[in-house]
Amino acid sequence: MILILKKEKIIIATVILIAIVLTAYIFKVIDFPAIKATNNEVKNKIVVLDAGHGGEDPGAVSDFSGIREKEINLYIAQKVKELLKAENFTVIMTREDDTLKYTEGTKKVTEKRRQDLINRKKIMDESGAELVVSIHLNKFPQEQYYGAQVFYPPNSPESKTAAELIQKSLKEIVDPENKRVAMLKKAEIIILKNLKTPTVIVECGFLSNPQEEKKLATVEYQDKLALAIKEGIMKYYEN
Repeated sequence: MILILKKEKIIIATVILIAIVLTAYIFKVIDFPAIKATNNEVKNKIVVLDAGHGGEDPGAVSDFSGIREKEINLYIAQKVKELLKAENFTVIMTREDDTLKYTEGTKKVTEKRRQDLINRKKIMDESGAELVVSIHLNKFPQEQYYGAQVFYPPNSPESKTAAELIQKSLKEIVDPENKRVAMLKKAEIIILKNLKTPTVIVECGFLSNPQEEKKLATVEYQDKLALAIKEGIMKYYEN
């Protein structure tokens, strides 16, 4: 009986040893892919998109056709949102429609706009985002100026990096002849004060330039601008 038990134990031990050897051999021969979380999986990619102006505040208005900045800003921002969501970004919009947020009973447009900007700043600060992109259009008294340009606030290296990358994408995708570079914005702007999140302002072009104004009025050109902004944001996250 003792001999039989010993034989059984020897057989069991031998089977276990063979199983261990075979398992080790299989893992050595077969190249199993490493199970590793990618940056995209680890990093919670949150972006705030701010479509400038809205509601009673039209922003810049074209002297040629009457098109209004606020509507183009919103379309571009919504298109960027669509493109980023396809890349698994979480996108927070400061406005989704043609409205300003202010206290009921407020009369003056300047005060409505001030309150709305404070509300937008609150959204930006509390969003948990890694980047804020505010989308605008430019307008000068002179007609000769043209080209998209990105601005960043002082004392924010991350904002500067984002601005330079978006500017580069705008040049590559929208207008290779655009000589403008990302520029420091020193003006006192509510969304650039007491910065908690890297922030850039993208001026997508000049409504005061007749040639560029015609382009800005088309969905095709607005889509190109949105793609360029999205690509710049992607490069910022890859950087």
